[in-house]
Amino acid sequence: MTIRVGIIANPVSARDIRRVISHAAGLTLGERANMLLRILQALAACKVDEVLLMPEMEGLRLHLERQLPAAALESRYPLPRLRWLDMVVRTQTQDSVLAAQMMREEGVAALLVLGGDGTHRAVVKGCRDIPIAGISTGTNNAFPPMREVTVTAWAAGLYAAKKVPKECALQPNKLLHIRPFDAQGRAKPEDVALIDAAVLNEAILGAKAISQTDTLRTIISTRASIEAVGLSAIAAALQPVDPFEEGGLLVELAPAYGSREPSEKTFTIQAVLSPGRVEDIEIASFRRFAAGEDYRVGGQACLIALDGEREIALREDEYALISLQENAFYTLDVPAILQYVCAQKIGKD
Repeated sequence: MTIRVGIIANPVSARDIRRVISHAAGLTLGERANMLLRILQALAACKVDEVLLMPEMEGLRLHLERQLPAAALESRYPLPRLRWLDMVVRTQTQDSVLAAQMMREEGVAALLVLGGDGTHRAVVKGCRDIPIAGISTGTNNAFPPMREVTVTAWAAGLYAAKKVPKECALQPNKLLHIRPFDAQGRAKPEDVALIDAAVLNEAILGAKAISQTDTLRTIISTRASIEAVGLSAIAAALQPVDPFEEGGLLVELAPAYGSREPSEKTFTIQAVLSPGRVEDIEIASFRRFAAGEDYRVGGQACLIALDGEREIALREDEYALISLQENAFYTLDVPAILQYVCAQKIGKD
């Protein structure tokens, strides 16, 4: 039986306006190619037969294939076969969605994802029941953990080779469903968010990345780590939410908090919203947000940002419902996989 793993690497992650205005370093194509080489070498140690990759137009494939012959000579194990998906890419979010769908149909056992929160959100929309292993290469990395890629790839390879049982290897995750409706109450295309959905008092989508936050109105987070960067950092400063505990947090910000003095009914916190930016945020209220609860957005023209990017525009006569789902998709539990391997003494023959 062919052991097959998929890789979706966003070649332009960590290049948005938030990094430009904050003087944060980006990740070069050469560095991304080196990460892919380390991934392939780790998968080779698990005897993975084939790796499927999403094609791209930025030159990542050229960098990778230029270094493959030398890497193959250095590797103790035969490197997996590489196969680039037969698909047209347009450097859009939908590329990652389609690639994940195609890899699922090809029977990959797991998906390795290189990108930030937005890339992982796109992959989740397409992978359905295929578990993913996140690798941080984006601007906001609240979802993918910061970990050496070799470790993550080794764990993914062990799972793909069926060296670890599913009940040990898989971790269920929450997500938010965003269901917009038009003025007649007819459903429009639904979307999802892995980390947070934010309502902004704006009318034009413009650039997707949020560089200014003075129009923020509401944030709903599925997880909130005090070490995270992005809108979920606001929730974390109020009440941290573990990725795997039930429910999330709903935060209401004071109206136009950046243009007036705080009132007696509000209070101010600080949060890291992007690299190099610690901001004062005026809070009106916050509370836990339970699974199955519907939060209604409407009454005025606004935008809804998903995992830090503007995605949905609502007119005054339209509305949207936001709800949280438990056990919505699976990620690979890298520490649990490696602990199981150590306990079973796998790979020592």
